[in-house]
Amino acid sequence: MQRRNPYSLQMLAGENPLPGQPTNAWPVPLSELRIEKKLGWLKVCHFVIVSMLFIALAGLMFGICYLRQLQHDVEQMKLKIDGTPQNSAEKQTGAEELRIIKPKNEVKMAAHLTGKASTGHSARLKWEIYLGHAFTQGIQYKDGALIINETGQYFIYAKVYFRGMECESNALHQTVVKRNEYYQKDLNLMEVNAVNYCSGSGTWGKSTFQAGIFHLSEGAQLFVKVSHPSMVSNDELMTFFGVYKI
Repeated sequence: MQRRNPYSLQMLAGENPLPGQPTNAWPVPLSELRIEKKLGWLKVCHFVIVSMLFIALAGLMFGICYLRQLQHDVEQMKLKIDGTPQNSAEKQTGAEELRIIKPKNEVKMAAHLTGKASTGHSARLKWEIYLGHAFTQGIQYKDGALIINETGQYFIYAKVYFRGMECESNALHQTVVKRNEYYQKDLNLMEVNAVNYCSGSGTWGKSTFQAGIFHLSEGAQLFVKVSHPSMVSNDELMTFFGVYKI
C-alpha cells in the first residue's frame, strides 16, 4: 500500500481530493477570463487608433501639398496679371513711375502727343499728353519735348495742320529737332516747307507730315518747331507728334 506524504499536494491513485484542494482539472478563474477579454479589446482599439492616426496624417500631407500647389498657381496668375499693360500706366508722363509698375526691360518705349492750344508765340509747339489718344510710356515729356530714356533705334513722326482765315504768301515750315543734354545745340532731323498752299480768298488749310528712323541716345530731347504757331490747329486727329522704339 502506497503512503502519502502529508506535505505533498499530489494525490494518490484512488484517493479523493480534499475539500478546497485544487486538482489538475480545476477550472480557470473568471477574473482571468475577463482580463484576457479586456486585453483583446485593447489590442483592437490600439489597432483602430493607429489606423486613424495614419489616415489623418496622410490627409494632412495631401492638404499641405494641395495648398502649396494652389499658392503656386495664384503666384503664376499674379505674374500674368502684373505683366499685362494697364491703361493707367500708359497715361504716366515719366519713366520713373513706370519702372515701379513694370521692369525696365518690359516697358514699351512709345509716346503719342496731340495738338494743344497755345497762348504764346514760341516756335516750339506744346502738346497734350493725357486726353484723347495722347499717352507716354517709357518716355518722358517736358516743356514740349520728348526725352528718350533708352538708347536705340526710334521711329519718329510728326503731322501739323495749318489753317487760316485769309490766304497768305508766307511759306510754312515744320521741323523736327533733336537736342542732346550734354551738347546744347539743336540738330534738325527732318524739315518740310510748304509754299503755294492756298489761292484766292477765304479760309484755307494745309497739312505737313514727316517720318523717319533715327538712332537716339539716352537723354536726347525731341521737339517740333513751326514757322506760324498761331496757325496750327489743336485737333488731335489733324496735329500730332510721336515716337516709338523699334
